[in-house]
Amino acid sequence: MVAGEEQQERGREGAYFAQQWLESTTRVSAPWIVYEASQMTTLTLLNGKQESWDVAGYFENEKKNMFYAEIKAYSSDSQGPKYREYLTDCYSATARMIKDGLDRQCEFMWITWHPFAMGAWTKLCDSSMIQEAVREYPEKLGGDAYEPEIGKLLADRLWLIVLSERQDELMMTREYLGHIRSVVTKGP
Repeated sequence: MVAGEEQQERGREGAYFAQQWLESTTRVSAPWIVYEASQMTTLTLLNGKQESWDVAGYFENEKKNMFYAEIKAYSSDSQGPKYREYLTDCYSATARMIKDGLDRQCEFMWITWHPFAMGAWTKLCDSSMIQEAVREYPEKLGGDAYEPEIGKLLADRLWLIVLSERQDELMMTREYLGHIRSVVTKGP
């Protein structure tokens, strides 16, 4: 395999692992992965273009709000530019929903195997970082101006998660998870 194909395969494996890990938390249902159901992992941006995330699903809470997760199975900290583009995509998709009159209150996750931007780590989900990112990728806003209120709203909906391959040792097996779900869904 050449380097690009190896990276692509690692990304694919990472997406399936993250999907399984998310499901094992019992806090979310993550039924959609871009490789199988791209229509369920895709949102429209302000510029009218479509953007896909790697995994999508919904929280197992009263609201059942959707989430979209970008998975980076990287072994280096060179994620900064891609993360800023991701922030812009999240902002643009959220602003588009609001502009269309339907804020679906989607949450967005960046799941990586390697921490990055350590000097700014505690600020990576701040509205100031979102505004900075949007300045770098203005074409994704389709001519609309950045709205600080939407940036603040989005900041509260961002997740930054670091996984490792050893976490599979802590995850519930699908069989065990299935038993738990069957008991929970039976009800009294």
